[in-house]
This record gives sequence, structure tokens and C-alpha cells, in this order.
Amino acid sequence: MEITKETKAAVKPALWAKNSAAMAVVAALTPICVEKFQQAADASANLAEMKKATYSWDQSKFVEKGGWATMPGSTEPNSAVAKACAESLGRGKAADLRG
Repeated sequence: MEITKETKAAVKPALWAKNSAAMAVVAALTPICVEKFQQAADASANLAEMKKATYSWDQSKFVEKGGWATMPGSTEPNSAVAKACAESLGRGKAADLRG
């Protein structure tokens, strides 16, 4: 079965909109994750521990396991938020961590 040009043209904006919405959610929730990380009593030690991980996937998992990517009203961490949060923390945007 071949997909017509018309079908592709109709589906593309819907996929773009869905992806844009997901990206907007991650962008909105990442600062919450960073703030939760910063507010932890051992934030500096946690940051040092997270940075020991060689791979970004491991850093994301560290953030997930710490509970910082689990948003209020949710029981599971958001993996996309955890990834963005770890990236943000790793870039030093959270340099004023308390510890």
C-alpha cells in the first residue's frame, strides 16, 4: 500500500503539532526539575555524583531515580524532563547549588 502525497501532506502538520506540544511540556517542566534538584539538602553532592556518569543516559537515570523528574500529581518520572534537567544541570546553569 502506497501512501499518497496528499496523505503525507495531511499527516505532517499533525505530527509536527504533537511534537511541538511535547517539546513545550518538557520546556515548561524542566525548570521545576532543576529547582527540585537545587532544593535538595545535598544538591552539590548530587550534582558531583551525577557528573561522574559518563553517558547522558546515566545522568538522566540518576535524575529519575532521585525523584526530581517526577512531577506533582504523577507517580512516574518523565524521562524527557529528566534528560533536559540533567543537561541543564550539567551545563552549570544550576551553579548556585546549595550543599
